[in-house]
Amino acid sequence: MEDKIMNYTATSLSTSDQIFATLEVGGKIMASVSKSNFANINDVVRFTCSIAGKFMGLARLSIRNMTQGWTMNMALASRASQPARLTASPSHYYQASLFA
Repeated sequence: MEDKIMNYTATSLSTSDQIFATLEVGGKIMASVSKSNFANINDVVRFTCSIAGKFMGLARLSIRNMTQGWTMNMALASRASQPARLTASPSHYYQASLFA
């Protein structure tokens, strides 16, 4: 297995892919999603943050495409007074593991 640094816009995603995403804040899982029908990574981020609701500080979002066999992690930040989906800001690079 080889780890690569990938830009999330280059990561392929099909609406039929089964996605598993987990949002963790301070060691506590705020949201966990397992579903398909996402058009792109931004849809996964928005949907997972909307389920998590409001949180304060840094969060870790792990996204696994179970159909294609890749995983990515990203950092998100939020202020408690605003929903996470409005202030989520993914970094420029993501660690992705390719299982195929």
